[in-house]
Amino acid sequence: MCPNSQSQRSPYIIGTAIRNIDQLFGRENLLRTIADSLQQDAKFILLHGQRRIGKSSVLQNIHHFVSPDEFVFVSCDFQEHGHATLGQILYAIAKEIFEHLNLDQNILNPLLDLSADFRSIRRIVNNRILPPIDEALNNKKLVLLLDEFDVVNQNDTEQAVEFLRFLENLVRQQEYLFVIAVVGRYLNAMPNLVQSFRGAPFYEIGLLDNNDAKRLITQPADKILEYQEKTIAEILKVSSGHPFCTQVLCHEIFQLVRNQNNPTNPTIVVPNYVVEVIPDAIESSGGGLDSIWKGLSISEKVVILAVAEAQNSHTIQNPLKLLESYGLVLTNSLQEAIQLLIDKGFLDSNPVKIKVELVRIWLLQRHPLRDEIRSLEILEEENVNQLLFVARSCWMGDKQQQDAALAIYEQALKLNPNHFSTILELAEKHLQLENFDKALKLYDRVDKLDRIGYQEEFIKALDRYGHWLITQRNYIAAKQQYEKILQIQRENSLAQNKLAEIKAYQNNNNNKANLIQQVLRLPILLISLGLIGGSVSLIFGILLANSCPAGQEKNLGIFCINSLKISSGDRTLFPDIKNSDRDKGIQSFKNRNYKEAEDYFKKAFADKNNRPDPEVLIYQNNARAIQQGNPLTLAAIVPATNITDSALERLRGIAQAQNQFNQGGGLNSRLLEIVIGDDNNNEDTAKRVAEELVKDKSILGVIGHGSSDATIAALPTYTSANLAIISPTSTSTQFPKQVFFRAINSNKVTGKNLAEYAWKQNLKKVIIFCNPKDSYSNTMREEFRINFMANLGAEIVDGGETCIHHNLADPNFNVDREVQDIFRNQNPAQAIVLFPDTQHLEIAGKIAKAHKDLIDTLQRTGSNIQKLKLIGGDVLYNNEFLNQYSDALEGLVLSTPWFPEAPKSKEFAQKAKAQWRGDVNWRTATSFDATQAFIESFKLSPNPSQKTVLKNLPQVKLSSKNTSGEELVFDKNTREMKREEIPIMVKNGKFVVIAEPN
Repeated sequence: MCPNSQSQRSPYIIGTAIRNIDQLFGRENLLRTIADSLQQDAKFILLHGQRRIGKSSVLQNIHHFVSPDEFVFVSCDFQEHGHATLGQILYAIAKEIFEHLNLDQNILNPLLDLSADFRSIRRIVNNRILPPIDEALNNKKLVLLLDEFDVVNQNDTEQAVEFLRFLENLVRQQEYLFVIAVVGRYLNAMPNLVQSFRGAPFYEIGLLDNNDAKRLITQPADKILEYQEKTIAEILKVSSGHPFCTQVLCHEIFQLVRNQNNPTNPTIVVPNYVVEVIPDAIESSGGGLDSIWKGLSISEKVVILAVAEAQNSHTIQNPLKLLESYGLVLTNSLQEAIQLLIDKGFLDSNPVKIKVELVRIWLLQRHPLRDEIRSLEILEEENVNQLLFVARSCWMGDKQQQDAALAIYEQALKLNPNHFSTILELAEKHLQLENFDKALKLYDRVDKLDRIGYQEEFIKALDRYGHWLITQRNYIAAKQQYEKILQIQRENSLAQNKLAEIKAYQNNNNNKANLIQQVLRLPILLISLGLIGGSVSLIFGILLANSCPAGQEKNLGIFCINSLKISSGDRTLFPDIKNSDRDKGIQSFKNRNYKEAEDYFKKAFADKNNRPDPEVLIYQNNARAIQQGNPLTLAAIVPATNITDSALERLRGIAQAQNQFNQGGGLNSRLLEIVIGDDNNNEDTAKRVAEELVKDKSILGVIGHGSSDATIAALPTYTSANLAIISPTSTSTQFPKQVFFRAINSNKVTGKNLAEYAWKQNLKKVIIFCNPKDSYSNTMREEFRINFMANLGAEIVDGGETCIHHNLADPNFNVDREVQDIFRNQNPAQAIVLFPDTQHLEIAGKIAKAHKDLIDTLQRTGSNIQKLKLIGGDVLYNNEFLNQYSDALEGLVLSTPWFPEAPKSKEFAQKAKAQWRGDVNWRTATSFDATQAFIESFKLSPNPSQKTVLKNLPQVKLSSKNTSGEELVFDKNTREMKREEIPIMVKNGKFVVIAEPN
């Protein structure tokens, strides 16, 4: 019986040199030839070939073909001696000889003296080292087997030349000394080595022929595996007789059979097995094939990858034409690389293709062509960078200097026509100067290289050209630019809107022309009455006076265009905040110079003259995350335009969480990127921002929106895309739960707490001011009303059913009259309850002020009337609002989800205060928690996606140490993070915690 394959170790050898002659196939003739050369006193023999072709195995088996009575073989591997001194190299060789001959190695120590010069070393070798070797050999010949010999000569340094000369003289002077050296580099690239070995026999170690390869496949496992002829043919098709690749494939086939525990003896190996093991063979051969890869120049790497990719098609393409399709200029080094690769044995010449299919598959999997093309920028790097430095300096000058800068950019591209970052930079400069033809040609080149990475840059250039053409009223050419954008991005909303605008321009022009014709045809009576001027003015006034819908703005004073503001670093959403370093960072970010952008943003954030800007810290982290590669991306939506302070409060929490995560190394070296969107606190804008965000599948979740109405408007879009959203501030009770979570209590909790507080204060009648059309304001009113009236039996003026009589959004709302009406009632309210939406915060402040002014006036006239209690929603917890109306708001009671002075909040509050050099409020805390929840959801899956994030969020659990103070767990039914509401009061112009009455 044959032994069961389960108990057998693989007989195929990968990763090490073969030392057993019975396991070495196809090298017998070569070994006999080398032995004959030694017998004929060939003092130098050079073996060369590709890496992993089996050179070391040949070296280790030469001794089997000569008499041991005549030759002594000593091996020395030069792999570790690439940067050694001459003395250290000779010490390594001598040490191997002395060990083999059992000589005293202390004799060698002087070689390690780093101060020893060439003459001293030669004297040490001749006087101390050679005599004991000569005596120990006892008339035998010493053959030095020098593996990886080219490592010493890899840079053709003066020391390498010196060593070669020394070795050449030594061998020629010592009759008993012979050298067989193995090199893995192309011989023409080592002129000094070839010169030293002049006249010596050179033997190439190449691929095995079919017969020898067949023996390598079948003989090692002949009692275990039975290979069908078709299987052998399939293996040779993949390995081409490359011994390493053949061994790897057979090893994996053996492993496959062993794992199947096939009872038949021997196991028949069918062709399908070869296809099945290729992925494992690729994995197993990675280290070996990588050594081949590292031996290639940059140009050779690009070309061999182009050949590999060209072979993918049914008919082999011209690899150089393929490179041109990627936007490359075919330099001499690229064109010459094909012949070099043929000479080195990597490629067949007719047609040009990679000889070893396994190598080709490995290249395609491990080294994408687009990535390697970028490495071409290393060529002439120092000279190009010097020119770029000068060009950038000139660009800051006047028009003449800018022209000089363009010429210098062109000079840099002559040195390296494939320096794509320079191409992109030059394209941007031409675009700024409105040299559109030149700019677009350059953008087209970078777009060919990376249609995803440079796509947005190309689209922006086409848009800018299209916009310029519109201003020139060249609508046909403008239309062509936006149609090109749609060819790049079929669903691009910007291009769609612009094409619609162009159509509108054309229709408008036609209408204007028709209108003018009609005016000109008006009866002569209008002219005689002097009415024609007024008529024309009226007509064109109507054309220009129409306002734009929400979320759009006038273009050329006439037409409405998309004004969405979404940025990860290429624009600021807070232009009123001035910071020159931030603006420089934004420009660098636009130019894709992310390292420079990161440095500018870091400097901008550290500006001691202003409070740290969270937008800048986010952009700094984004630049770093993009450099690191494959970032984890979230979107954060804030009302940057309309409610700047509130937007910054939210961004502080988001930026703090992002920075903390990235400083900790991220997740599996992936850092967090935050895309910031501005919804203007407007429902239509919020919806359009959401529609834009869901197009980007790299966005894993959304933090936002600011208001409940904006959230309600955007939610259907997120729901249809299954994109998770966590709101840190929206508290309405009207949200569907499919994708919606929140890091805050709903109005149901807050309204109940405020109603109970009012009751405990013995307040039995109140008046509520709200906006019945706003979701937050109206649901807060409703939750307070239900608990105050139905559950506690108290009274609300006008029933509080809809605030219809106390509507803050009513255009006829009169603050003074409303306040005075409270006191005209014989049984007046005891408290004013303010539940404004963010748009009507100012009116709420005016009510408080009118109330205080009226009480002060009445008390001055001797009235005993007392000031009413003030109760409000958490939207009033706003320091800017408090500073503006501090006297009027004295005594105002709120219920807030977080407060810095609360015991649970202090630790986070102190960290945040240090980070932002000032106090923070609940919006910062809840925004931090929302971001932390997303980060934790990432950690629950090995490769986060939109789908896994949505699935993982209900499982998130964070301790209070990792949040702003409360344990974070989403309620299974409400999807809310449960928080302990904190009652606070305005006292002496500040918010302070108050103790509820028993």
